[in-house]
Amino acid sequence: MAAHHTPSRHDDGRDGDSTPYRWVILGLGILAYGTSLFARQNYSGVQRFVAQDLHLDKAALGLLGSVFFYTYAFAQMPWGLLADKLGSRWVTSAGVLLTALSMVGFASAQGETGVFVWRAVSGIAGAAAYVAMSGGVAHWFPQRERGMSQSALAGVGGGLGESTAFFLLPFLAANFTAGWRNSMLVVAAGIAVVGVLCAIGLRSTPPRGRVARSPTFQAVLLRDPRLWVYTFLFCAFIVGLRGTQTWLVAYVSDVFAERGGVSLNQAAVSGGLLVTLAYSICGRGIGCPLAGKLSDVLAQHGISRTTISLLWLLVGMGLLLVLVVGRVGIVLVGALGFLLGVSMNLFPLITAAITETYGVQKTASILGFVNMMGQLSSASMLAISGYVGLALSAQSGNSLDEYRGIWLSALISVALLTTLGWVTRLALDRRWVGVPMAQV
Repeated sequence: MAAHHTPSRHDDGRDGDSTPYRWVILGLGILAYGTSLFARQNYSGVQRFVAQDLHLDKAALGLLGSVFFYTYAFAQMPWGLLADKLGSRWVTSAGVLLTALSMVGFASAQGETGVFVWRAVSGIAGAAAYVAMSGGVAHWFPQRERGMSQSALAGVGGGLGESTAFFLLPFLAANFTAGWRNSMLVVAAGIAVVGVLCAIGLRSTPPRGRVARSPTFQAVLLRDPRLWVYTFLFCAFIVGLRGTQTWLVAYVSDVFAERGGVSLNQAAVSGGLLVTLAYSICGRGIGCPLAGKLSDVLAQHGISRTTISLLWLLVGMGLLLVLVVGRVGIVLVGALGFLLGVSMNLFPLITAAITETYGVQKTASILGFVNMMGQLSSASMLAISGYVGLALSAQSGNSLDEYRGIWLSALISVALLTTLGWVTRLALDRRWVGVPMAQV
């Protein structure tokens, strides 16, 4: 079996072996990552209100999403290097507090330029939490819990952030706070509280797990085919979740509006509630940790995390194909949302593989590179998806058909990146390429 399939000598999962405080670390990490997810999806649940307020079309909304991910992408490695050098505690806390500030700025913007600028700032801020806390969780949890802990961090944290963006925010906007701006200010205050809690409660490593800091990301890694297997598969997951995560609430809301004959407010809240329950809570929040735990069990029986990742990506592509082929009803879109919430959000399996290959001391910085590539790929797909959707809508004369172009863009991107990952892994398995001696 190729070297990248099993933990290498670099793996030092002893760090957090059975330390009870690891659950506090995971809980705070989930809250921190939830703020990052809200930052990236802060307008998704209320995009009808934002679009109406600022006169934005689908193409502009797509660009509004992509501008976040470009800054988010380029901030990955700086935050990751800082986390490996300084520890996850202060990097995470600083990122969360900056996220709260960016939400205040976004809610206060009075024009299209303002919301674009603050989306860029929130991208920089939101980049800190995942890379820093992935490294932090890797320090605190032993290898036998690695898939579960990383999947819980991303799955439950992601579900929490998405629930806030998809349901809580539009619910507050429609019922309590007299508009999307005030509701965003309320959530920003909650994010600031999370930042303070992280500063107080987080610890970068267990007391008995502290070791000398080793070199972080190095240029020689770029010649390591294992890194590119992980990068391509991670990118495939990120592109798939971005294509579904960003547009699913709007799609379901439009289905409610067209078929249910409900008002704008009712459609937004109903769509947000369905996606929150199916995609975020059941799929991402519950399904992902269970799938991560399953990967831990399968890994102990010799089935690699890359193999498991490839299988989940195939499932995700099949679900996207269903959305491309035809329009679906409310019940079916709920089922698809649940399955997409699981399959497209299992990128933590790649994070676990990175830790097992390169060690906990390098997890944050290497993940910073991998996630940077993933976010650049997804931002590019997101930027063009709105235009593809508008083109198909113009041809058919039906507004719901514009989403077929969005699903098609995601499907093609996921398929291409998955193929690249599989081919690179095949080349490594067949020994057509080798691992640089410095990384063996």
